[in-house]
Amino acid sequence: MIPSLPHSPTARAAADLAAEAAPAYLLNHSYRTYLFGRCVVAKPEVDEEAAFVAAMIHDLGLTDTYEGESEFARVGADLACRFLESRGWDLDRVHLVEEAILRHTNLVAEEVPVCRVVQAGAALDVAGLGREELEPDDLAGILKAYPRLDFASSIRSRFLEEVSRHPDGAFAHLERVVKLSDLFGANPIDRPGA
Repeated sequence: MIPSLPHSPTARAAADLAAEAAPAYLLNHSYRTYLFGRCVVAKPEVDEEAAFVAAMIHDLGLTDTYEGESEFARVGADLACRFLESRGWDLDRVHLVEEAILRHTNLVAEEVPVCRVVQAGAALDVAGLGREELEPDDLAGILKAYPRLDFASSIRSRFLEEVSRHPDGAFAHLERVVKLSDLFGANPIDRPGA
């Protein structure tokens, strides 16, 4: 069964923040990141609100609105910290969201449930990693609610721009280690029945 989205005021505000800055392909990726992550990381102790906020903000450093001098994950993490501090969140939860954003590109599976939700959801949506853990009906339902649009080509372009801008950053590391730019167009979730 497809997980429900958190509907707290902070969750709605995070979704609004993302919708204002992100093009449709990236906004839908943020929703899919959360939903795929919750399907794969079914632990009851997940702070769903924190995971959702992290998923919605994790790639905003790739947008024209928020792109900065720092690499995209740091920009997103800093944005999330300011956003949550202004909403009165305690520092432990702010730090949890910050870490989920900073660590979502790590190749080793994260142990902390909120970090794992964002990491696993993003990996599934970007490269199809973990697709076998997802029920076919859940995959179909999530893709119907939040279609891929031109995600593969658009995110590949932004990814390569980020690699060029930050040759020592997380995306550059992924390109060196797993040649991630080749995986965007080969994601099995884009080929139903594959």
